[in-house]
Amino acid sequence: MTVDQYLINRAAADLPRGGAPTLTHSRPGLRARSAAHAAYKAAEQHVQNVVAASKYTSDDIAAEVLPDLRAGLTDRLKNDLADQFTNPGDGLRRQAERARDEADRAAEKYRPRLDPDSTSQLARTDQAWNNTIRPALEDGKGWDQIIPTLDVDGLLAVERFAPGYEARTRDRFHQHEVPASLAGIKAMSERRLPDALPAEGRAALREHADTVRALEFIDTVMRWSADATPREAVAVEIGLKRGAFAIGAQVPVDTSPEAQQSYAAGLTA
Repeated sequence: MTVDQYLINRAAADLPRGGAPTLTHSRPGLRARSAAHAAYKAAEQHVQNVVAASKYTSDDIAAEVLPDLRAGLTDRLKNDLADQFTNPGDGLRRQAERARDEADRAAEKYRPRLDPDSTSQLARTDQAWNNTIRPALEDGKGWDQIIPTLDVDGLLAVERFAPGYEARTRDRFHQHEVPASLAGIKAMSERRLPDALPAEGRAALREHADTVRALEFIDTVMRWSADATPREAVAVEIGLKRGAFAIGAQVPVDTSPEAQQSYAAGLTA
């Protein structure tokens, strides 16, 4: 049965719209976190609205119309939420993307790069590999034990030599494992790098990591909330809350000067 869009819009108007204000003039890590908090609040309210939509009733609507009206209302709620997240102008995901891109540009100059024309770097990475990393691997240590102890030259040595090492230590039946192993090694190296840098570089990379985590959380929130059903509402709300707490997005960003200073200090700690 086709339901008049007016009835759907009227029902939607009775349900609260979730979300929260976001920061527009602050450092990228805090802007991304404020977008993540707004996403959390929007999704939290959306899940509650989906439950309400499944029970929607009105004295002036016939009982036989209600199932289709509820379905139409649920679709309207999903579309409204999608617009909150993906609107190309001020959608929450777009806000987090802009913050991430700004932080990425700031961090770029601190990321070390292999330079095949630098004899001194080649010598340092050779030394790190042959004197520290390869012996540790041969002694049975795993990458997860070695990488957290490395300095910048050691991390560049891993980037330079790990692909060949991982390939050489597997027979032809296990070469398919190499890409996944190298992806794990790269992720461990990226986590280690900020701590191996001086304070200014450490702060830039950590802030970029904060924006990446916020954007990943927003993507997760989008996926979970878009597929939420009344039956799954409680589980989704618990997952949303846990994810928000994990990145500090469960509460609004404190914009006081003291809080801003505390955040900046934490990036270099």
